[in-house]
Amino acid sequence: ADVDGEQIYVGNKRLFQRLGMYESLGAVKNQTEAWSGAGGTVGFIGIEDKGIVGTFCVTDAIRPEAKDIVKSLLDGGIEVIMLTGDGEGAAQSVAKQIGLPSSAVHSQLLPEDKLHFVGSLIQPPAKRCTSCTPKSLVMMVGDGINDAPALAVADVGVAMGEGAALAMEMSDITLMDCNLSKLVYTIKMGTRVVVTIQENIFLSLLAKLMVIGLTLAGKMTLLSAIAADVGIMLIVTLNGIKLLPKTGLRRDKKRRVDLHQSYNQVHGQGQYSSGNAQVTEIV
Repeated sequence: ADVDGEQIYVGNKRLFQRLGMYESLGAVKNQTEAWSGAGGTVGFIGIEDKGIVGTFCVTDAIRPEAKDIVKSLLDGGIEVIMLTGDGEGAAQSVAKQIGLPSSAVHSQLLPEDKLHFVGSLIQPPAKRCTSCTPKSLVMMVGDGINDAPALAVADVGVAMGEGAALAMEMSDITLMDCNLSKLVYTIKMGTRVVVTIQENIFLSLLAKLMVIGLTLAGKMTLLSAIAADVGIMLIVTLNGIKLLPKTGLRRDKKRRVDLHQSYNQVHGQGQYSSGNAQVTEIV
């Protein structure tokens, strides 16, 4: 940036090494390295022809549920990899706190580095039947502008509701409340959906084969064929209903009970209002 005719630089160690200012940092270099080793992200402020005039350190706040989510994913046989633009010290510190091995951490990555890394993990389309050889999918979770290219190229991109608008635009899923525990729920629900689809296909094919066999044997009438078709349709529909969340029914029932109690309390005291009533639900 140009400020009062002077060129001001603000950035990380890599930027100032490229500008040739980092080598002249002096005794403060030990302090910045200590910050980095403690898990902080170190930044610098420099002025052209004057060198570095200031340093600062910031740390990322880890979400309370992050450690449990990472453990659940690892226990489920899912490989978890951290891609970050922060320094090695900050990345390793965060990984240690959430239970990730150091080998799963890739730090100091630019947006194009994340893009190429995620792209290298994606398997090419199978030439044979996909049901015979299951494909490993890549899910990318991010919330910043730097994550947008990787979110776009991943098989499944997940963005945070409080993140950058570009990240949400490029993602397939957006967690509006930024609750990471919904990642595990989403993965489990996706697995249940795939299994249910396979079950419905198997049941439909089995019913069709039975109808064809009975028809060839001369024991199938038009009415029986219609009944079999409608019956398998109902069975498939009922099998798919099991995917509906059960908590929603209990929540609706509790909401009706609360509204009924509130109605009785108001009218029991003889209080009436001619204005509009507004009910707000906080989930």
